[in-house]
Amino acid sequence: MTHLFTKTVISLVATTGLVLAIAITDHGIAHAAEFNFNWKGDTGYSAQGSFNYDTTTAANVISEAGLGATKNLQSLTISFFDPLSNLINSFTPVLSGVSNYSYLRFNFDSTKEQIFGPFDVGKDDELPGDTWLNNNLALINEGFSDEVLTKEFGFNSRNAAGTKQILDLSNNSVQVSKVSEGSIIIGLLTLSSLGFTLKQKKASTALRNS
Repeated sequence: MTHLFTKTVISLVATTGLVLAIAITDHGIAHAAEFNFNWKGDTGYSAQGSFNYDTTTAANVISEAGLGATKNLQSLTISFFDPLSNLINSFTPVLSGVSNYSYLRFNFDSTKEQIFGPFDVGKDDELPGDTWLNNNLALINEGFSDEVLTKEFGFNSRNAAGTKQILDLSNNSVQVSKVSEGSIIIGLLTLSSLGFTLKQKKASTALRNS
């Protein structure tokens, strides 16, 4: 029975190591930079998201606009919340280096770790439930200067009839924070630890029943 338990432990350690190796490779931790961002309007509506890019190919200033293959961004996600922090909707404007949002405007200075300039992130296919966050610079850049907001940023949504409505406005900027490599690795280790514990319990049960 001791021999069987030893083999089980060795197998679990090897499996855990393999899972971590694959996960770290898939995440590209060595060359990927990941950031979270958030914005809050004057009446409490808010937006939170994340983005990442490959540091080996990205310029100091990352600028993305419109549909199709991106220059640097690998992914970009955003979620929208009402004043009570209830989720309104979530979108992924950029996935695997391809933008699916025609009005996308995104500019990021990697040296200052700041979002700047024209900003328009979300989804707007003129369908009910579409939601997006944009600023005056984006509207002017897109040729909609007649729709300039009363404040710098606007939280927009389409109601059940598909009509655009501005739910919140603010001069607050979009705040950015970097996700440390350690946070990603800790998350992977936690998942592996849970798997190890479960398998260990199964092994112990098998030993008791043998």
